[in-house]
Amino acid sequence: MILSKLSTAIKKQVKRAFCLLLTLNMLILSGCQNSTARTGKNSGIIHLTLWHGINPPPNRDVFQTLTDKFNKTHPNIQVEALYIGQPDQQLPKILTAIVGNAAPDLLW
Repeated sequence: MILSKLSTAIKKQVKRAFCLLLTLNMLILSGCQNSTARTGKNSGIIHLTLWHGINPPPNRDVFQTLTDKFNKTHPNIQVEALYIGQPDQQLPKILTAIVGNAAPDLLW
């Protein structure tokens, strides 16, 4: 009985350590990314990609409306807001994008 409780506690610690390591790796890799935003050729417009996981869908609609207003009031900066799924779906997508050197400019 004590052994099973101990192994459960150890499993939890290993999971926490793994999550911490994964988070630290993401932070380190994001620091290696090119810091300049992707821009159109000689257009002077800065294009930013924003990945988010806003739910429920009506909240996404509100966020998209706000993004559209931002794009209209800031003609030199254009933000493309993309929904990338629920929290459990986001991490694999983010890690794949980082490894493929195709990470978004912003995550929320």
